[in-house]
Amino acid sequence: MYSDPGDSLINLLFTMGKISRQQLMIFSSVYVAYTLYVYVRRSFSYTIPILVTEGRLDKKQLGLIISSQSLAYTLSKFGCGILGDFVSPRILLCVGLACTGLTAIIFTGFDSVFLLSFWWFLNGVANGPGWTSIGRILKAWCSPEQFGTVWSVVSTSMNLAGTVGPIVTTLLVTKLGWSYCIQIAGSAAVVVALFCFAVVKDRPGSETVNQGKNDKKKDGKEPETNISRKELLFLPGFLGNCCCYLGTALVQHGVLQWSQLFIVQEKHQSLLIGSGFLSSVDIGGFVGSFLAGYLSDYMVSENPGIPRPVIRKTLVLYFEILLGCVLYFFTVHISEASSSATMTVVGFLIGVGTYGPIAMFGVMAMESAPDKIAGTAHAISSMFSNFGLLLAGFPLSYVSSLLDWQTSFLLLVTLVIVIVSYLLLKLKAELSSFKSASGKRCNVFTVVFH
Repeated sequence: MYSDPGDSLINLLFTMGKISRQQLMIFSSVYVAYTLYVYVRRSFSYTIPILVTEGRLDKKQLGLIISSQSLAYTLSKFGCGILGDFVSPRILLCVGLACTGLTAIIFTGFDSVFLLSFWWFLNGVANGPGWTSIGRILKAWCSPEQFGTVWSVVSTSMNLAGTVGPIVTTLLVTKLGWSYCIQIAGSAAVVVALFCFAVVKDRPGSETVNQGKNDKKKDGKEPETNISRKELLFLPGFLGNCCCYLGTALVQHGVLQWSQLFIVQEKHQSLLIGSGFLSSVDIGGFVGSFLAGYLSDYMVSENPGIPRPVIRKTLVLYFEILLGCVLYFFTVHISEASSSATMTVVGFLIGVGTYGPIAMFGVMAMESAPDKIAGTAHAISSMFSNFGLLLAGFPLSYVSSLLDWQTSFLLLVTLVIVIVSYLLLKLKAELSSFKSASGKRCNVFTVVFH
């Protein structure tokens, strides 16, 4: 039966309307907390053009500092995913945020590249518990029909930090200097951590957890128990999904960390336009995240019988094609003569093309694994994503020092082409298998909105 997408959106809004005042307070608190997690984590990257202009650090040194944080964040996020099963998520959230702020403040007191890298490494360690703890809090405080919607809304805190952060940082750096700018962000993180410790609770009781278990029994989808965590990587398509996640994360963070410098140094645009471009990327991220969640659910409802991971992978393919086209235009056709409006539109579309797939890869990883180890599946896929973040730091900056930023961004375009090619081949094989099993005619370009 045909379902109007407008009706589905109304149902989503109605679901959000069921949130109690206490839930709203907790969701708002963790939203602000994660906004500061992300802003403090990216604050040094936002100051890079100023540091390069002043001649304080060269590109290799900047890349080393950024990669030290990325490496620590990768290891910490994976470790905290396991630690989160044994420690209160409220304590993890608040201690992590407070330490994020304190390490950022201390970081600004040094000039040595070694010490800057060391303290930014510790900042990455402190950032690890952020989303893990928030995810557990949201799951405990949401009913199953609210969880997906609330998850999507709270995850936009990352985009809020990316939208406001570059502009606020540019204004503060101009008036106060880069160190005071990071100190202000770190101090705000400590204050919010104390507030969250007083307001946020781990869970309202056992009702939410029990309800989730009952839902599994109703649906008749008992998790498989015969697949171990060691065998997880060998599940069909899981490793390929993780590698696509890595590649997309590399493109995403390559744009977030280096496009402003690319725009200023090689495209000869102003620092303010570069900051505006970064903000437009995260505005596009808002839209891309919501579109990915809503459209994938709609496509699932309109294509009954087709496995959900296949449908979500098809949507990811469309987003990746958009990303490849727009990133190529940005790399080759943007110049000093390009208007700020053009820069804004291109940044917005890059944001849509990157954050849409990013929103889907974690869901696809969890759906490809049995319920018993779905959390581990998400942790492993996130580790691949963070490895992409690591590669976007020093390795990408080193490539740019050997070649130039134009060639480096063309390599990112090539990476997107590889991802699109893999998805096309994988989907062709999966849909061919589905056709053989069900007898239904189906291909990549018919898994759309009927």
